[in-house]
Amino acid sequence: MRYWRLVRQTAAIAGASLFTLVAVGGSLSSISAIQYSDGTVGFSYPPRLIESYATRNLVSDSNAIYYLSFDFPAAAAEPLDRVEIHLEQGHDITFRYRLDAIAAFAETPEGRVPLPLGDITEDRGSRTLTIVFDPPALPDQPITLALRPVRNPRFGGVYLFGVKAYPVGEVTQPTCLGYARLSFYERDGSRNRWPRH
Repeated sequence: MRYWRLVRQTAAIAGASLFTLVAVGGSLSSISAIQYSDGTVGFSYPPRLIESYATRNLVSDSNAIYYLSFDFPAAAAEPLDRVEIHLEQGHDITFRYRLDAIAAFAETPEGRVPLPLGDITEDRGSRTLTIVFDPPALPDQPITLALRPVRNPRFGGVYLFGVKAYPVGEVTQPTCLGYARLSFYERDGSRNRWPRH
């Protein structure tokens, strides 16, 4: 008897929870993006940077690729319009990207699928790279950016790249995905001099 009473209580609680979810979200299968009172649009669930590395870490190397991967869960709700990458720490006034060689991929169970990109611009004054997705990338799959610098920085050290993501909308609230931390070292004769922290 006590067992069936517990079952009924559990069912009642579950039903109340389901009603609350439907009342707040409209349905279980659709999640509304955050929209502020002034019309600003934001991600319902913020994506985050999960991995970053350079294929070559020697200063001035001209064949490096910087991979930055971030999750983009379905709960984010809004499509991804663009990503901004800003060099926060480490400086080389000659550092720049090969804009025509930058690519983006969706990480699927079948492997990497290329994502079409729109405008790619670099503001060397603010040290900011902007990558626009065209069409906007849909949530529910991790995304990897492949950045191609003309060459690695000339000076060894730790370089921090701040990454922001923007949803689709006229007025948007960007999300900071995190910081890509890339280290470069100098070769001095036959010895490696590792980055200064």
